[in-house]
Amino acid sequence: MDPLEKYLAVSEANRAWIYSFAGVLVAIIACVDWKVVEFSLGFLYIVPILMASATLRGWQIVAFSTGCGILREWFSPIHTSPGAAARISIGATGFALAGYFVSELNLKRQLVTRHLQERERQMQLRLDAEQQLRVVIETSPLAILTLDSAGRVLLANESAHHLFRLESQLLAGKEIQTHLPILKRFLNVQHSAAHLRTTVESRGQRADGEAFLAHVWLSTFSTNAGLCLAAFIWDASENLRDREGTGLDSMMATSRILIGAVSHEIRNLASAAASAHRELAASPVSQEGSFQSLGTIIAALEKIAASGLGLASHASKAVADLGMVLDEARVVIDASVREMNGTIHWKIASGLPLVGADHHSLLQVFLNLARNSEQAMKDTGERSLSVEASMDNDMVLVKFRDSGCGVRNPEALFQPFQPGASSTGLGLYISRAVLRSYGGDLRYEPNSNSTCFVVQLWPADERG
Repeated sequence: MDPLEKYLAVSEANRAWIYSFAGVLVAIIACVDWKVVEFSLGFLYIVPILMASATLRGWQIVAFSTGCGILREWFSPIHTSPGAAARISIGATGFALAGYFVSELNLKRQLVTRHLQERERQMQLRLDAEQQLRVVIETSPLAILTLDSAGRVLLANESAHHLFRLESQLLAGKEIQTHLPILKRFLNVQHSAAHLRTTVESRGQRADGEAFLAHVWLSTFSTNAGLCLAAFIWDASENLRDREGTGLDSMMATSRILIGAVSHEIRNLASAAASAHRELAASPVSQEGSFQSLGTIIAALEKIAASGLGLASHASKAVADLGMVLDEARVVIDASVREMNGTIHWKIASGLPLVGADHHSLLQVFLNLARNSEQAMKDTGERSLSVEASMDNDMVLVKFRDSGCGVRNPEALFQPFQPGASSTGLGLYISRAVLRSYGGDLRYEPNSNSTCFVVQLWPADERG
């Protein structure tokens, strides 16, 4: 702060002292001017005027300047000569203009001071808000990222480093393509504009190669550097595993109920058929009624079979993105295999077509095959699972190959209610039935060193 600013600030706080000092200074100048008759000291009145004008109002400046003009003329050596009124007017005007200059200068200083104080207050509020926002971001359980227009990370909180397992590295400055390519895809869309708000589910990949299901809330915003993106990411893998595991168990339970109900009806008919057979064997004389009963039973069995086949034939056609189904399966299977200290390898060919199958049903088939592999590897030393997807001639093949002990009776694999199965032995039976309902198939591929099941699917545009 320069001396003038200091004086203006002091005068604002000490008005009475400034007025008193200005009055005393005017009296001293008047006395000296009265004593010195050779020349006039009236120009010195400008000093008290400049001192007092910093805190005076407009009319007070005019009154003070007029008084000083009169005193200047009164004690001037030429006050008796003509033109005294004009000289008083000129002197008072000069003093008043100088006073107005100081007054305006002080007013501008006050405005600037208030502006700077308000700016400082706003900056402090902004700093406080940024600090609070920083605390919220750093303590958030959600992974939070901001990306520039090239897909490089501008900001990443601690949860983001934990999600991608990069605790010992910094995400800032790195491209997100390796870990979550869906984000850069939104930045590259031509019609993508600022203020886009949406949610998306996609497969993410951690630094150690483990896949996870990412539920992302994202938004775009514009900066001087171009379009940027903010993303809040939640690891939905556990939720997916619970959901699909529950879905598989529910499907198996429903299948057991349906098969139990059908079996009950068939058992009743079989009992009736056996009774009719006994009657035929015991009564060789009159067999016409027994033959009619047996015919009724056979007709009922045919009706049940026809009803079931009719229901199966009305299955709706569906199309699934095999790559997306495998991504979701990978999230669930990776975690399960790692929990049993096993290794898993994925060999997915690029450019796989859409396939003729229902997304959810196909996912359940894959999870069932993976669950069977986990059971087969439970008591083995080496626990390794390989999932391969490729085209073979006109069909899409997905192979589940594990390091289990193999299958003792391959011919009985797809029969329900097998002895020695971990549950009811319905898993492979239902999985093959589901695939066959869409024109595909499930088969066992013999191998001396491993167990391999092959899922056969038709491309969506080639189904019959």
